[in-house]
Amino acid sequence: MEQLGDYLVRRLVGEGGMGKVYEGEERLSKRRVALKVLHPELARSETGRKLFVNEMQILAHLEHPNVVRSLASIEANGQLAMVLEFLDGRTLRTVLGEEGRLPWAEAIRIVAAVASALSAAHGQEPPIIHRDLKPENIMILTDGTVKVMDFGIAKMLQAMNQTNTQSVGTLQYMSPEQIDARTIDHRADLYALGLVFYELLAGKPPFSSASPRQLLNLQCTAEPPPLEADVRSGLPKGVEQLVFQLLEKAPEDRPYFAQDVVDRLEPFQVAAPAPARTSPGRMSSHGATTPHQKSPTPRTIPEGPAPSDEGKPAARSSDPRSDRQSDEAKAPRRENAGAGARKDTIALVDQVDQGREVPMKVAVGIIVGLSLLAGLGAYLVRSTQAAEDPASTGAPTATATATATTKNTATGKVRGR
Repeated sequence: MEQLGDYLVRRLVGEGGMGKVYEGEERLSKRRVALKVLHPELARSETGRKLFVNEMQILAHLEHPNVVRSLASIEANGQLAMVLEFLDGRTLRTVLGEEGRLPWAEAIRIVAAVASALSAAHGQEPPIIHRDLKPENIMILTDGTVKVMDFGIAKMLQAMNQTNTQSVGTLQYMSPEQIDARTIDHRADLYALGLVFYELLAGKPPFSSASPRQLLNLQCTAEPPPLEADVRSGLPKGVEQLVFQLLEKAPEDRPYFAQDVVDRLEPFQVAAPAPARTSPGRMSSHGATTPHQKSPTPRTIPEGPAPSDEGKPAARSSDPRSDRQSDEAKAPRRENAGAGARKDTIALVDQVDQGREVPMKVAVGIIVGLSLLAGLGAYLVRSTQAAEDPASTGAPTATATATATTKNTATGKVRGR
Protein backbone atom coordinates (compact mmCIF):
# COMPACT_ATOMS: atom_id res chain seq x y z
CA MET A 1 0.00 0.00 0.00
CA GLU A 2 1.69 3.21 -1.16
CA GLN A 3 -1.18 5.71 -0.91
CA LEU A 4 -4.35 5.92 1.14
CA GLY A 5 -6.61 8.71 0.03
CA ASP A 6 -4.63 11.94 0.22
CA TYR A 7 -1.89 10.35 2.32
CA LEU A 8 1.34 8.77 1.21
CA VAL A 9 2.28 5.70 3.23
CA ARG A 10 5.96 5.70 4.21
CA ARG A 11 6.48 2.64 6.38
CA LEU A 12 4.80 0.19 8.75
CA VAL A 13 5.56 1.07 12.37
CA GLY A 14 3.21 -1.21 14.29
CA GLU A 15 0.73 -4.05 13.93
CA GLY A 16 -1.67 -5.86 16.21
CA GLY A 17 -5.07 -7.46 16.55
CA MET A 18 -7.07 -4.35 15.59
CA GLY A 19 -4.98 -3.10 12.71
CA LYS A 20 -1.75 -1.68 11.40
CA VAL A 21 -0.15 1.71 11.98
CA TYR A 22 1.94 3.44 9.34
CA GLU A 23 4.04 6.54 9.24
CA GLY A 24 2.50 8.66 6.54
CA GLU A 25 2.62 12.05 4.89
CA GLU A 26 -0.20 14.28 3.73
CA ARG A 27 0.31 14.56 -0.01
CA LEU A 28 -0.15 18.32 -0.42
CA SER A 29 1.00 19.76 2.92
CA LYS A 30 3.82 17.21 3.43
CA ARG A 31 2.77 16.98 7.08
CA ARG A 32 3.98 13.83 8.81
CA VAL A 33 1.15 11.81 10.34
CA ALA A 34 0.32 8.42 11.80
CA LEU A 35 -2.19 6.28 9.89
CA LYS A 36 -4.03 3.64 11.91
CA VAL A 37 -5.72 1.24 9.50
CA LEU A 38 -8.33 -1.30 10.56
CA HIS A 39 -7.60 -4.92 9.59
CA PRO A 40 -9.69 -5.91 6.52
CA GLU A 41 -11.25 -8.88 8.34
CA LEU A 42 -12.40 -6.60 11.17
CA ALA A 43 -13.64 -4.04 8.66
CA ARG A 44 -15.99 -6.76 7.38
CA SER A 45 -17.21 -7.41 10.94
CA GLU A 46 -20.06 -5.26 12.18
CA THR A 47 -18.65 -5.23 15.72
CA GLY A 48 -15.09 -4.47 14.65
CA ARG A 49 -16.17 -1.70 12.33
CA LYS A 50 -18.49 -0.18 14.92
CA LEU A 51 -15.75 -0.05 17.56
CA PHE A 52 -13.29 1.53 15.16
CA VAL A 53 -15.78 4.16 14.00
CA ASN A 54 -16.70 4.81 17.63
CA GLU A 55 -13.02 5.39 18.37
CA MET A 56 -12.82 7.80 15.44
CA GLN A 57 -15.76 9.82 16.69
CA ILE A 58 -14.51 10.09 20.26
CA LEU A 59 -11.00 11.14 19.28
CA ALA A 60 -12.45 13.69 16.85
CA HIS A 61 -14.39 15.40 19.66
CA LEU A 62 -11.87 15.08 22.51
CA GLU A 63 -9.78 18.18 21.96
CA HIS A 64 -7.20 18.71 24.68
CA PRO A 65 -3.48 19.54 24.55
CA ASN A 66 -2.68 16.50 26.70
CA VAL A 67 -4.60 13.97 24.57
CA VAL A 68 -3.27 12.51 21.32
CA ARG A 69 -4.94 14.46 18.50
CA SER A 70 -7.09 13.10 15.71
CA LEU A 71 -6.56 14.89 12.40
CA ALA A 72 -8.98 13.07 10.10
CA SER A 73 -10.88 9.88 9.43
CA ILE A 74 -10.84 8.34 5.98
CA GLU A 75 -12.24 5.43 4.03
CA ALA A 76 -10.44 4.76 0.76
CA ASN A 77 -9.39 1.78 -1.31
CA GLY A 78 -11.64 -0.39 0.81
CA GLN A 79 -9.66 0.63 3.93
CA LEU A 80 -10.94 2.37 7.06
CA ALA A 81 -8.33 4.52 8.79
CA MET A 82 -7.68 7.23 11.37
CA VAL A 83 -5.17 9.98 10.80
CA LEU A 84 -3.45 10.88 14.07
CA GLU A 85 -0.76 13.34 15.05
CA PHE A 86 2.75 11.93 14.85
CA LEU A 87 4.39 12.02 18.27
CA ASP A 88 8.10 12.37 19.03
CA GLY A 89 9.09 11.27 22.49
CA ARG A 90 9.13 8.42 25.01
CA THR A 91 6.46 6.61 26.96
CA LEU A 92 6.48 7.22 30.68
CA ARG A 93 7.38 3.56 31.09
CA THR A 94 10.54 4.14 29.06
CA VAL A 95 11.34 7.26 31.10
CA LEU A 96 10.99 5.31 34.36
CA GLY A 97 13.10 2.48 33.00
CA GLU A 98 15.90 4.81 31.95
CA GLU A 99 15.81 7.38 34.74
CA GLY A 100 14.20 5.67 37.74
CA ARG A 101 12.07 7.73 40.09
CA LEU A 102 11.51 11.32 39.04
CA PRO A 103 12.08 14.57 40.95
CA TRP A 104 8.89 15.57 42.73
CA ALA A 105 8.45 18.70 40.61
CA GLU A 106 8.51 16.68 37.38
CA ALA A 107 6.21 14.02 38.84
CA ILE A 108 3.70 16.70 39.83
CA ARG A 109 3.88 18.32 36.40
CA ILE A 110 3.16 15.01 34.65
CA VAL A 111 0.37 13.98 37.00
CA ALA A 112 -1.32 17.37 36.75
CA ALA A 113 -1.25 17.16 32.95
CA VAL A 114 -2.70 13.64 32.99
CA ALA A 115 -5.39 14.73 35.47
CA SER A 116 -6.27 17.62 33.18
CA ALA A 117 -6.68 15.21 30.26
CA LEU A 118 -8.86 12.94 32.39
CA SER A 119 -10.95 15.93 33.47
CA ALA A 120 -11.63 16.78 29.84
CA ALA A 121 -12.53 13.17 29.03
CA HIS A 122 -14.77 12.71 32.07
CA GLY A 123 -16.56 15.96 31.21
CA GLN A 124 -17.60 14.75 27.77
CA GLU A 125 -21.20 13.86 26.99
CA PRO A 126 -21.34 10.92 27.30
CA PRO A 127 -18.30 10.79 29.61
CA ILE A 128 -15.19 8.91 28.56
CA ILE A 129 -13.57 6.66 31.17
CA HIS A 130 -10.07 5.50 30.31
CA ARG A 131 -10.01 2.24 32.32
CA ASP A 132 -6.41 1.40 31.42
CA LEU A 133 -4.30 4.35 32.57
CA LYS A 134 -0.65 3.35 33.08
CA PRO A 135 2.86 4.60 32.20
CA GLU A 136 2.73 2.81 28.83
CA ASN A 137 -0.24 4.99 27.85
CA ILE A 138 1.40 8.29 28.78
CA MET A 139 3.83 9.94 26.39
CA ILE A 140 6.43 12.58 27.22
CA LEU A 141 7.25 14.43 24.02
CA THR A 142 10.65 15.87 23.22
CA ASP A 143 9.51 19.35 24.32
CA GLY A 144 8.12 18.02 27.61
CA THR A 145 4.47 17.97 26.56
CA VAL A 146 2.47 15.16 28.20
CA LYS A 147 0.06 13.10 26.07
CA VAL A 148 -2.47 10.57 27.33
CA MET A 149 -3.34 7.79 24.91
CA ASP A 150 -5.54 4.74 24.49
CA PHE A 151 -8.75 6.01 26.05
CA GLY A 152 -11.24 3.19 26.25
CA ILE A 153 -9.10 0.26 25.14
CA ALA A 154 -10.37 -1.88 28.01
CA LYS A 155 -13.92 -0.70 27.36
CA MET A 156 -13.64 -1.91 23.78
CA LEU A 157 -12.44 -5.29 24.93
CA GLN A 158 -15.27 -5.50 27.42
CA ALA A 159 -17.83 -4.67 24.74
CA MET A 160 -16.38 -7.32 22.46
CA ASN A 161 -16.47 -9.85 25.30
CA GLN A 162 -20.19 -9.20 25.85
CA THR A 163 -20.25 -10.05 29.55
CA ASN A 164 -20.96 -8.18 32.77
CA THR A 165 -19.30 -10.74 35.06
CA GLN A 166 -15.76 -9.97 33.99
CA SER A 167 -13.55 -6.94 34.42
CA VAL A 168 -10.94 -5.66 32.04
CA GLY A 169 -7.71 -3.80 32.69
CA THR A 170 -3.99 -4.10 33.24
CA LEU A 171 -3.48 -5.96 36.52
CA GLN A 172 -0.86 -3.59 37.93
CA TYR A 173 -3.17 -0.59 37.48
CA MET A 174 -6.68 -1.95 38.06
CA SER A 175 -8.87 -0.35 40.71
CA PRO A 176 -10.55 -2.56 43.32
CA GLU A 177 -13.95 -1.97 41.73
CA GLN A 178 -12.63 -3.09 38.35
CA ILE A 179 -11.25 -6.27 39.90
CA ASP A 180 -14.61 -6.88 41.61
CA ALA A 181 -16.36 -6.38 38.23
CA ARG A 182 -18.61 -3.77 39.81
CA THR A 183 -20.12 -0.93 37.83
CA ILE A 184 -17.40 1.70 37.75
CA ASP A 185 -17.33 5.42 37.24
CA HIS A 186 -14.61 7.96 36.49
CA ARG A 187 -13.02 7.50 39.91
CA ALA A 188 -11.49 4.22 38.72
CA ASP A 189 -9.24 6.40 36.56
CA LEU A 190 -8.26 8.42 39.64
CA TYR A 191 -7.15 5.26 41.45
CA ALA A 192 -4.95 4.39 38.48
CA LEU A 193 -3.62 7.95 38.51
CA GLY A 194 -2.68 7.47 42.16
CA LEU A 195 -0.78 4.29 41.26
CA VAL A 196 1.12 6.18 38.55
CA PHE A 197 1.80 9.11 40.90
CA TYR A 198 3.19 6.78 43.56
CA GLU A 199 5.40 5.03 41.01
CA LEU A 200 6.82 8.31 39.70
CA LEU A 201 7.83 9.36 43.22
CA ALA A 202 8.99 5.97 44.50
CA GLY A 203 10.42 4.51 41.28
CA LYS A 204 8.27 1.41 41.75
CA PRO A 205 4.55 0.62 42.05
CA PRO A 206 3.02 0.30 45.52
CA PHE A 207 1.83 -3.26 44.86
CA SER A 208 3.91 -5.91 43.12
CA SER A 209 3.84 -9.68 43.00
CA ALA A 210 4.89 -12.40 40.59
CA SER A 211 1.53 -14.04 41.35
CA PRO A 212 -1.47 -12.49 39.58
CA ARG A 213 -3.75 -13.71 42.34
CA GLN A 214 -1.60 -12.11 45.04
CA LEU A 215 -1.41 -8.87 43.06
CA LEU A 216 -5.20 -8.74 42.84
CA ASN A 217 -5.44 -9.36 46.58
CA LEU A 218 -3.04 -6.50 47.25
CA GLN A 219 -5.00 -4.10 45.04
CA CYS A 220 -8.25 -4.99 46.82
CA THR A 221 -7.16 -5.23 50.45
CA ALA A 222 -3.65 -3.91 51.18
CA GLU A 223 -2.69 -0.43 52.31
CA PRO A 224 -0.02 1.09 50.05
CA PRO A 225 3.34 1.23 51.86
CA PRO A 226 4.58 4.68 52.93
CA LEU A 227 7.02 6.37 50.61
CA GLU A 228 10.65 6.00 51.61
CA ALA A 229 12.00 8.58 54.05
CA ASP A 230 14.32 10.25 51.53
CA VAL A 231 11.39 10.72 49.14
CA ARG A 232 9.03 12.03 51.82
CA SER A 233 11.55 14.46 53.23
CA GLY A 234 11.67 16.42 50.00
CA LEU A 235 7.94 16.56 49.26
CA PRO A 236 5.93 19.73 49.92
CA LYS A 237 3.21 19.25 52.52
CA GLY A 238 0.01 17.99 50.99
CA VAL A 239 1.44 16.04 48.05
CA GLU A 240 1.80 12.72 49.85
CA GLN A 241 -1.68 13.03 51.34
CA LEU A 242 -3.10 13.46 47.84
CA VAL A 243 -1.28 10.35 46.60
CA PHE A 244 -2.80 8.23 49.36
CA GLN A 245 -6.25 9.75 48.91
CA LEU A 246 -6.17 8.71 45.27
CA LEU A 247 -5.26 5.19 46.40
CA GLU A 248 -8.26 4.78 48.70
CA LYS A 249 -10.01 1.44 48.10
CA ALA A 250 -13.51 2.93 48.22
CA PRO A 251 -14.25 5.28 45.28
CA GLU A 252 -16.18 7.66 47.54
CA ASP A 253 -13.04 8.26 49.62
CA ARG A 254 -11.02 9.49 46.64
CA PRO A 255 -11.13 13.00 45.20
CA TYR A 256 -14.33 13.16 43.18
CA PHE A 257 -13.17 15.08 40.11
CA ALA A 258 -9.92 14.84 38.19
CA GLN A 259 -9.95 18.64 38.15
CA ASP A 260 -9.71 18.55 41.95
CA VAL A 261 -6.31 16.89 41.52
CA VAL A 262 -5.22 19.58 39.08
CA ASP A 263 -6.30 22.33 41.46
CA ARG A 264 -4.58 20.80 44.47
CA LEU A 265 -1.31 20.40 42.55
CA GLU A 266 -1.38 23.89 41.05
CA PRO A 267 0.39 25.68 43.96
CA PHE A 268 3.29 23.27 43.72
CA GLN A 269 3.56 23.69 39.97
CA VAL A 270 3.81 27.45 40.28
CA ALA A 271 6.72 27.05 42.70
CA ALA A 272 8.29 24.11 40.89
CA PRO A 273 11.29 24.57 38.59
CA ALA A 274 10.75 24.15 34.86
CA PRO A 275 11.05 20.52 33.74
CA ALA A 276 14.14 19.38 31.90
CA ARG A 277 13.56 19.07 28.18
CA THR A 278 14.60 16.05 26.20
CA SER A 279 15.43 18.23 23.22
CA PRO A 280 15.97 21.89 24.18
CA GLY A 281 14.64 24.41 21.69
CA ARG A 282 12.42 21.94 19.84
CA MET A 283 8.77 22.71 20.51
CA SER A 284 5.71 20.67 19.59
CA SER A 285 3.49 22.24 16.97
CA HIS A 286 0.53 21.38 19.17
CA GLY A 287 1.53 23.50 22.13
CA ALA A 288 2.92 22.94 25.61
CA THR A 289 1.29 21.08 28.44
CA THR A 290 -1.57 23.02 30.00
CA PRO A 291 -2.61 21.10 33.08
CA HIS A 292 -4.89 23.82 34.43
CA GLN A 293 -7.72 23.53 31.91
CA LYS A 294 -10.99 23.46 33.83
CA SER A 295 -13.56 20.70 33.66
CA PRO A 296 -16.89 21.69 32.09
CA THR A 297 -18.66 20.26 35.15
CA PRO A 298 -19.61 23.09 37.55
CA ARG A 299 -18.91 22.41 41.20
CA THR A 300 -17.37 23.76 44.38
CA ILE A 301 -13.74 22.77 44.76
CA PRO A 302 -12.45 22.23 48.30
CA GLU A 303 -9.41 24.19 49.22
CA GLY A 304 -6.24 22.30 48.32
CA PRO A 305 -2.99 22.11 50.26
CA ALA A 306 -0.75 25.14 50.35
CA PRO A 307 3.01 25.00 50.01
CA SER A 308 5.01 25.51 53.15
CA ASP A 309 6.89 28.70 53.90
CA GLU A 310 9.56 29.59 51.36
CA GLY A 311 8.82 26.39 49.46
CA LYS A 312 10.35 24.17 52.17
CA PRO A 313 8.75 20.86 53.08
CA ALA A 314 6.69 21.00 56.25
CA ALA A 315 7.08 18.60 59.11
CA ARG A 316 4.74 15.64 59.16
CA SER A 317 4.17 12.43 61.05
CA SER A 318 5.93 9.20 60.15
CA ASP A 319 2.69 7.73 58.78
CA PRO A 320 1.20 9.62 55.82
CA ARG A 321 -2.23 8.16 56.58
CA SER A 322 -2.37 10.04 59.89
CA ASP A 323 -1.63 13.30 58.03
CA ARG A 324 -4.30 12.41 55.52
CA GLN A 325 -6.90 11.73 58.19
CA SER A 326 -6.08 15.05 59.85
CA ASP A 327 -6.54 16.89 56.56
CA GLU A 328 -9.80 15.07 55.87
CA ALA A 329 -11.16 16.07 59.28
CA LYS A 330 -10.69 19.72 58.33
CA ALA A 331 -11.97 19.48 54.75
CA PRO A 332 -15.64 19.09 53.70
CA ARG A 333 -16.50 15.58 52.51
CA ARG A 334 -18.20 15.01 49.18
CA GLU A 335 -21.34 12.97 48.89
CA ASN A 336 -21.02 9.75 46.93
CA ALA A 337 -22.59 10.49 43.56
CA GLY A 338 -22.16 6.98 42.17
CA ALA A 339 -22.66 3.59 43.19
CA GLY A 340 8.47 -5.23 41.79
CA ALA A 341 6.80 -7.22 39.02
CA ARG A 342 4.80 -5.27 36.46
CA LYS A 343 1.87 -6.91 34.64
CA ASP A 344 1.69 -5.69 31.05
CA THR A 345 -1.38 -7.75 30.33
CA ILE A 346 -5.00 -7.18 29.60
CA ALA A 347 -6.66 -9.59 32.00
CA LEU A 348 -10.20 -10.90 32.08
CA VAL A 349 -11.03 -11.65 35.68
CA ASP A 350 -14.11 -13.45 37.08
CA GLN A 351 -16.16 -11.41 39.52
CA VAL A 352 -14.76 -11.23 43.05
CA ASP A 353 -16.83 -10.77 46.21
CA GLN A 354 -15.96 -7.43 47.80
CA GLY A 355 -14.02 -7.57 51.06
CA ARG A 356 -12.73 -11.11 50.66
CA GLU A 357 -9.49 -12.57 49.42
CA VAL A 358 -9.54 -13.15 45.69
CA PRO A 359 -10.51 -16.84 45.27
CA MET A 360 -8.31 -19.29 43.42
CA LYS A 361 -10.75 -19.63 40.54
CA VAL A 362 -10.16 -15.97 39.70
CA ALA A 363 -6.42 -16.45 39.42
CA VAL A 364 -6.90 -19.57 37.33
CA GLY A 365 -9.33 -17.68 35.12
CA ILE A 366 -6.95 -14.85 34.28
CA ILE A 367 -6.36 -14.73 30.52
CA VAL A 368 -3.20 -13.15 29.24
CA GLY A 369 -4.08 -10.73 26.44
CA LEU A 370 -0.75 -9.34 25.23
CA SER A 371 -1.84 -9.70 21.61
CA LEU A 372 -5.00 -7.68 22.32
CA LEU A 373 -2.97 -5.03 24.08
CA ALA A 374 -0.62 -4.81 21.12
CA GLY A 375 -3.53 -4.59 18.72
CA LEU A 376 -5.42 -1.87 20.55
CA GLY A 377 -2.50 -0.17 22.21
CA ALA A 378 0.70 1.61 21.48
CA TYR A 379 2.49 1.79 18.20
CA LEU A 380 6.12 2.77 17.96
CA VAL A 381 7.33 5.52 15.66
CA ARG A 382 10.74 6.96 14.97
CA SER A 383 11.81 9.61 17.46
CA THR A 384 13.62 12.83 16.80
CA GLN A 385 16.81 11.25 18.06
CA ALA A 386 16.39 8.32 15.71
CA ALA A 387 15.69 10.66 12.81
CA GLU A 388 18.87 12.55 13.49
CA ASP A 389 20.93 9.44 14.24
CA PRO A 390 19.53 6.29 12.52
CA ALA A 391 22.20 4.14 14.17
CA SER A 392 21.08 5.06 17.67
CA THR A 393 19.74 2.17 19.69
CA GLY A 394 18.49 4.22 22.66
CA ALA A 395 16.09 6.38 20.70
CA PRO A 396 12.80 7.34 22.33
CA THR A 397 9.56 5.97 21.00
CA ALA A 398 6.18 7.50 20.30
CA THR A 399 2.68 6.19 20.51
CA ALA A 400 -0.82 6.86 19.16
CA THR A 401 -3.97 5.43 20.53
CA ALA A 402 -7.67 4.75 20.58
CA THR A 403 -10.62 6.00 22.62
CA ALA A 404 -14.04 4.71 23.47
CA THR A 405 -17.26 6.19 24.84
CA THR A 406 -19.27 5.50 27.91
CA LYS A 407 -22.85 6.44 28.70
CA ASN A 408 -24.51 8.41 31.48
CA THR A 409 -27.04 6.75 33.69
CA ALA A 410 -30.56 8.07 33.98
CA THR A 411 -29.55 9.98 37.09
CA GLY A 412 -26.96 11.96 35.18
CA LYS A 413 -24.04 10.58 37.18
CA VAL A 414 -20.76 9.85 35.52
CA ARG A 415 -20.85 6.09 35.14
CA GLY A 416 -19.44 3.27 33.03
CA ARG A 417 -21.68 1.29 30.74
